[in-house]
Amino acid sequence: MSRVPARAEAKDGDRSRVPRRRKAGRIARGAVPDDFNARDRLLETASQLMSDRHGINVSLSEIAEHSGLNSALVKYYFGNKEGLLVALVEREAVVELKRVRNLLEADLSPSEKLRLHIAGIINGFYRRPYLNRLMHSLLDSREAETSSGRHIARVFVRPLMELQQQLLEQGIQAGEFKQVEPVLFYVNLLGACDHLFNARYALQSIVGGAGVTDAVRERYIAHVYDIFINGLRNPVPVGAAPAPKGAKRSAASKARR
Repeated sequence: MSRVPARAEAKDGDRSRVPRRRKAGRIARGAVPDDFNARDRLLETASQLMSDRHGINVSLSEIAEHSGLNSALVKYYFGNKEGLLVALVEREAVVELKRVRNLLEADLSPSEKLRLHIAGIINGFYRRPYLNRLMHSLLDSREAETSSGRHIARVFVRPLMELQQQLLEQGIQAGEFKQVEPVLFYVNLLGACDHLFNARYALQSIVGGAGVTDAVRERYIAHVYDIFINGLRNPVPVGAAPAPKGAKRSAASKARR
């Protein structure tokens, strides 16, 4: 049985800590709750570092420094850095997929489910702005056909796409949505929800302001929902019989008389 490397975890009180000014792009050493186990501390530290930087470039030495743990624990728990990043995506996948499954079972209209789904995605990216880029970095790397890429597709991409397809089918059956391609819907929706966080520097340079605030996030949820609900809306009212062939032509002829 594998053993945890000796002296892997730093003990409280080993040395006095003098408060230092926080450097840009770094998290405070005590930002991760003390009651996290070593594995969770590594995951949460990597997550907070990438969230703070709005990027996915983080080294094992930085994760070890900010978690207060030995970098050898990464190999012990995850095998390597890529294994840690895959575990991070998988952790978020469990939460998101459960949320969408619960939403599909809720006693709500498909349109309201769509609104809440969009809000959930944007709120998730607001908390974890690196997540979509990290996921696609793992999928689009030169080793995308490795077990890591296949695992991400299996545990997150395909299940989410299938759940979204169920939501679209509910909307079609209720007469609220028209037919659309589920794969294109998935790409379009995820891209729209994520781009606010990917483009934050460009937006700040163009329109100024404090970046993606809570108010901006709420406005963006409403904006994305408005775009998608109007794009999906069934042009035939619920319960209405389709117009007979030639009806439009007859109406146009009468108008010209």
